This record gives sequence, structure tokens and C-alpha cells, in this order.
Amino acid sequence: MNIKMFGEYGIYEKKKKINLKSKKAEKILYYLILNNKRAVSFREIAKVFFDGYEEIYVKKNLNTLLYMIRKGLKIDKNDLKFENNLIFLSTNKISCDFLKFQKYFENVLNNKAYYKILEIYSGELLEGLKDEWVEPYRKLCEMQVLFLLKGFNHSLESIEGFYSDEQMHGLNEIDIKFALKLISLNNSRRVMMYFPIIIKTSQKINDKIRKSDLFVRLSLDTYLILFEVGKTIKKVLKESLLKRFENDISFIKVF
Repeated sequence: MNIKMFGEYGIYEKKKKINLKSKKAEKILYYLILNNKRAVSFREIAKVFFDGYEEIYVKKNLNTLLYMIRKGLKIDKNDLKFENNLIFLSTNKISCDFLKFQKYFENVLNNKAYYKILEIYSGELLEGLKDEWVEPYRKLCEMQVLFLLKGFNHSLESIEGFYSDEQMHGLNEIDIKFALKLISLNNSRRVMMYFPIIIKTSQKINDKIRKSDLFVRLSLDTYLILFEVGKTIKKVLKESLLKRFENDISFIKVF
């Protein structure tokens, strides 16, 4: 059973989407996954999903919803327990992009983990779900990605002896889909981390950008570059790039 929580979310079995027959059951499942390292109390679930209802009503409905989750995921009461007013979901029998994301993030200095995280983060957590409880987890994932892009590139400076120049430069190139999502996330921040610029040049891009900058190759000589802001302003950045590229650069679009 595969559960997708980044971007368009859902529950899948061999690429076929599974319907739990209750949106609330599905939301409770996501909540339990987000809190998979601990048992969640009945009181917590009641407050988040049944605020204002009587305890007897909540317990009856919660038992029904947990049954729907077990049936949909093809698991039993040992995998999804409700005992002593505590609810615990074992994730041993499910595959979930959020769980993989967090596992790779624990090994963030590993080069493979870096790319796996960027591959998994296909969109914001539970994209489009407006429930208030989602927001802290969503923001956490966004900040983890921003930390990764900013911190990992800088950390390479301290371990670059382990990599060839070619490998080091290769770490700056990212996928266009992720670049667009990063631009959207960047625009929502009060303080921008990157200046997105589309340029055209015959110069070797790897020789001209910093380790902290990111780029997407749009064509043979056209690039979308995310320049780390730091204390730079756009006017100064353009002047700096003209010198760095020896005037062999034209600015197609400055966002």
C-alpha cells in the first residue's frame, strides 16, 4: 500500500487509488502518519477532528473510522491500535513519501539523500487541504527543503575534498518542476532566498555560478538560475554577472 502526501495526495494500491469511503478517516490516517513516532491520545484526536462533540459519540465514530482505515490499508488491530485512550499506527506495512522524506532528511549530508529529498518533494504537503492542523507540518517540510538547499550547498565547502570538481558542480543542477515550486515558495517568504533569472550565454555555466546557486538547463545555451540572495540586490547582481560572464550574457527574464 502506497500513501502519497506531497502534491496530489491519496492512497494507492498498485497505482489504483483507494477510497476509504470517509474523508475524515483519510484525514485521521494522515494525522497519524505525521505523528508516527508517538502514540496519539484520544483527547488530541477528539479536539482536532470532533471538537465540541460528546465523548461517547466521538469514541463510537472514531472506532468506525479506524475500522475503515484498517480495511482500506488491509491491516489489523495490531497495526492500528486504540487502547487505553491512545492510538498508534505501525507504518511497517505501508510505503509513504512523507516517511521517506523524513528518513532521508536524517541523513541530509549524504549526497544521495539530498537528491532523494528533492525528488520526493513534488509539491506542498497535502496540497490543497485547508484544515488548520496541516499548516505546522506543511511549513516544517517547506523549511526543511529551504534549509537543505541553503545549508547543504554551504556544507559542501567543508567536504569538497571528497568530490571532484565535476561532481561538485553537478550538485547545483535541479529539475524544472522543483525549480518552479521553489520559486513559488520563495515568493511567499518575507525575505527571499533566491533571485530567479533566465539568461542566455555560451559560457560554461558550471564555471560561472557559486556552489550556493541552483540552475535548470532550458536549452543548449539558455538557463534558469536561482541565485542565492545573501546581501545582494538585483542591480548589483546583474552588474556582477556581466563581469563574471565576461559580458557574454543576455538577460531573458528577471523575476
